Amino acid sequence: MHHALRARIAVILDVPRPGDRTSIWIDRLLIGLILLNVVAVVLESVVWLHLRWGHVFYTIELFSVVVFTIEYLLRVWSIVDNRWRAEYRHPLWGRLRFMRSPMAVIDLLAVLPFWLSMFIPLDLRFLRLVRLLRVLKLTRYSAATNLLFEVLREEGRVMGAAVFILFLLLMLMASATYYAENGVQPDAFANIPQAMWWAVVTVTTVGYGDVVPVTPLGKVLGAALGVLGVGMVALPAGILASGFSNALHRRQCDLRRDVEAALADGNIDPAERDRLAKRGQSLSLSEVDVADIIDEESSADAGRRAVCPHCGEPLS
Repeated sequence: MHHALRARIAVILDVPRPGDRTSIWIDRLLIGLILLNVVAVVLESVVWLHLRWGHVFYTIELFSVVVFTIEYLLRVWSIVDNRWRAEYRHPLWGRLRFMRSPMAVIDLLAVLPFWLSMFIPLDLRFLRLVRLLRVLKLTRYSAATNLLFEVLREEGRVMGAAVFILFLLLMLMASATYYAENGVQPDAFANIPQAMWWAVVTVTTVGYGDVVPVTPLGKVLGAALGVLGVGMVALPAGILASGFSNALHRRQCDLRRDVEAALADGNIDPAERDRLAKRGQSLSLSEVDVADIIDEESSADAGRRAVCPHCGEPLS
C-alpha cells in the first residue's frame, strides 16, 4: 500500500500522460496557482490595492506556500519511483541528487523565504521579489522549456567559450576606448567599468546614446566593436539552434527504436500506440511528429516483410 501510493504520486506529479485526468487536473491547478501568485505580487505593488486588499494577498500567499511546500515534499518523497529517471532510484542518494537539480531548487526557493521569515527578519521587498521566482515553476510544465534546459546543459561548454570570448572582446575594447576618451570626457569615461557599459550597449546594438566616443580613435574602436559584436552576439544563437536540431534528432531516433520494437510482431495495437504516444510526449515531441514516425516505420516495416529475407523474392 505504501509503495503503491508513492508510485501513484510519482506518476501524478510527473509530466501528465494522456488519459490520466487526475495528473492533468493537478497540473492545471498548480499552473493556475502559480499565475495567481504572479498577478498578486504585481498588484500588491500598487499602494492603494495593497491597503485595501492586503489581507486577500496574504491569504493567497499563505495558501500558495502551504500547497507548494506539500508539492515539494511529495516530489522528494516519490521521486524514487519515477520510471523515467533511473538516477533517482536510490532511497537516500537519489533524493539528495534530485534536491540538487535545477527544478527542485526552484521549488525550494518558492517556499523557503516565507518559512525563514518566521524565524529570521527579512526585508519584505526582498521576499516579494523572491516570490516572483515562482513563475519559474511553470517551466516544469513546458516540454519546450525542458528541451531548452537540456540543450543548454549539453552545449554549456561551447556556450561558455563563446561568452568568454565575447567578454574578452568587451574588456579589450572598453579598456582601449577608456584610454582614448578619458582625457577628453573624464566624466563619461571615468574608468574602465564605465567604459564597459558603453561597450555592452554598443555590442548589443542598443545604442542609448548616453555615452559616445568623440575622438577619432574612439570612433574607430566603436565602429570595430559594432561590426565584430554583430557576429559575436549571434554566435550563441547559432550554437543553440544547432543544439536544438541535434537534440530533436536524437529524440526522434529514440522514438523510432521504440516503434521498431513495437513492430516486432508485425503491427502496432492500440495499447502500443498509446504507449508510444506517451513516450513521444516524454521526449517533448509533438503528436504530429509521433504520428509521422509511426507511419514511416510502419510503411518501412511492411516493405521489409514483403520480400523473402533469404532470396529477396516477393512473398505471396
